[in-house]
Amino acid sequence: MARRCTTARVAVAAITLVALVAAATVAQAKHVPEVQEILAGLTIAAPRTHKNMLVFPIRWSGKQASGEWETLDLALSGGHLKVGEMAQASVPNVEVKNTGDKSVLLMSGEIIRGGKQTRVIRKDTIVEPKQTVQVPVFCVERGRWAGGKDFKAAATIAPASIQNSINRGAGQGQVWEQVREAAPALGGSNATESLDSMLEAPANRAKFGEVHKDLGKFSPPDTVGVAVADARTGKVIGLEMFGRRDLFDRLQTKLVEGYAADLVLTVSHWDPKQAKAVATAEVLAFVVRALKGTSGYEDTPGSGRGIGVASGSIVGKGVALGGKTIHLSVQDIEPHATPARPIVIPPSGPIPGEGHDRPIIRPQRR
Repeated sequence: MARRCTTARVAVAAITLVALVAAATVAQAKHVPEVQEILAGLTIAAPRTHKNMLVFPIRWSGKQASGEWETLDLALSGGHLKVGEMAQASVPNVEVKNTGDKSVLLMSGEIIRGGKQTRVIRKDTIVEPKQTVQVPVFCVERGRWAGGKDFKAAATIAPASIQNSINRGAGQGQVWEQVREAAPALGGSNATESLDSMLEAPANRAKFGEVHKDLGKFSPPDTVGVAVADARTGKVIGLEMFGRRDLFDRLQTKLVEGYAADLVLTVSHWDPKQAKAVATAEVLAFVVRALKGTSGYEDTPGSGRGIGVASGSIVGKGVALGGKTIHLSVQDIEPHATPARPIVIPPSGPIPGEGHDRPIIRPQRR
């Protein structure tokens, strides 16, 4: 037993060392510092499995981002965040006001319920204390345009495939089409074609419960993310990383369900004999593939800097603040809505939009 444990520790250490070398040699000239840092020093643990879904805990040795943070759900339910329709209600945007004293991360793919129709967040967005931001969204409830102004917390997140399409530049029509196509696998449509209602159907909640029972909680103190693979194809399809352990801890349930919606809810029968092995080395290879591409800064509706990553069929999106990645999602999921485009790193020097410079609506100060 002792010998096996020692061997396992050596194997994990070797994987971490290779990741560090890859980051140092490949990423140096092609990636913005935040991406270079978050993808270096990774330790990839053995996967946990539920049927064909494999989830690898990711541990990171870097220094986490500073400040105090809340998630969208916690801030909404605690009354510290107000999400509502614009003064002149429009499908593509909602107004988000942070009245609390902590920064709030709105993660791309998170669903907000209510308003005139249920929406999904289009971009990772940081809303700092006392800041009001106009946030871009997509509608995921095509059959309703009625009701109140305010949105409530929803426990759901869009399937990873829809998130991937959004990250690749999908439009509203494509999102509606994907929701329509997903309906049969999610138990059928409903009166308003609400994606949230589909995901919240009792049969689906029961399946999500089985997923969480098998996978458990990813709770080691330095666990900051997960990689997800599909045993049907033997392919790693996604990597989710956070610059703060507490954000990952609070969002891991949603993240797992986003991938499970594609990998579990859509699979009517699974034969373990058909499983293709996926090892930690494949996750490392996925990280190296991402590092062989490029990354750059993008517009963000809130504070900080948006991040984009492109490497062949891999595309990544995220957001950073104060020189630290807050969240980065890197995916390679078929089918692709639009081809990933190369990203050009801007010239060195200050970039407009750090801190409070970028909000579309001017932040309110004390």
